[in-house]
Amino acid sequence: MSQQLKLREAIPKDAQNLLNFLKKVSQQSDFISFDDIQSTAVRDEEISLDAIFQSEYDELIIAVLDDEIIGYCRLERIDAQKAEFGVVVDKEFWNNGIASYLLEEAIDWANASPLEKLVLEVYKNNPAAIHIYQKYGFTTELTKDKTIVMTKMVK
Repeated sequence: MSQQLKLREAIPKDAQNLLNFLKKVSQQSDFISFDDIQSTAVRDEEISLDAIFQSEYDELIIAVLDDEIIGYCRLERIDAQKAEFGVVVDKEFWNNGIASYLLEEAIDWANASPLEKLVLEVYKNNPAAIHIYQKYGFTTELTKDKTIVMTKMVK
């Protein structure tokens, strides 16, 4: 049986798998930090995912392979026009186009939403992430000590 990657919106019943994924990827790279994830209860994550699912400003898209979450893209409302944007892929699946699929799906979703601008912060010493964000139209808005703030207009 061949494996098939599926991209879909996260739902409350994904809570345990999402928490497992976040715990795993937080150990794989210095670029990812989910300090509070260890203490997050599954029920709290279910409530959070339900709120995201119901929101017209927030979105969480997951990449699923054989019922296992291997990547996700999160849009989290900053205000009525902007959302913070982020993509995480399990290190075992880097360089397989999964981040691109997630970016495309999330940008399509943002274009159909009331949002006007996506904002993200990326470490300067993460050229792979910077490259893919630039490939999808993000531009540098601000340079900080260790990070770069990048933005993309979606309207």
